[in-house]
Amino acid sequence: MRHRFALLTALALVATFSTAVQAGGIHAKVEGPAADGRTYTVRMVGCASDDSFEPWGAAEGLVQGERATKLLRFEPTGEHGVFTFTRNWPEQGKWLIRLSPGHPPAPATVVQLSRDGKAGKHKFYLKSDGIRESHRTLLPNEKREEGDC
Repeated sequence: MRHRFALLTALALVATFSTAVQAGGIHAKVEGPAADGRTYTVRMVGCASDDSFEPWGAAEGLVQGERATKLLRFEPTGEHGVFTFTRNWPEQGKWLIRLSPGHPPAPATVVQLSRDGKAGKHKFYLKSDGIRESHRTLLPNEKREEGDC
């Protein structure tokens, strides 16, 4: 019985930490906008305190039925792994943020934005730059070509 409890505990720990282990412990969180309504903060976390990041990201949108992409410019703050960017996409349409801790093809985090621009649901993709997932989020009912994931 004691052996079974130890095994179940170990399995629970593996399940809890498997995402962080698979991703090398790297993940990102977008916060905002700030009080100015335009500035967002990105917090990147890695396994080691000396991990370096070169964030890359884009606002992906759907405006009047047309896809749009606006590259984001990240500014470092004084805090390790913390960057800011300013909204550069229009208020019209449906938008999300796609970002990576480094230039693609790096893992990606896709962040849904509410109509007022607030950062919402975050989803991490270990083996993708997030472009297909962004497309599916923006155009969920679009027919896919045969062989398209």
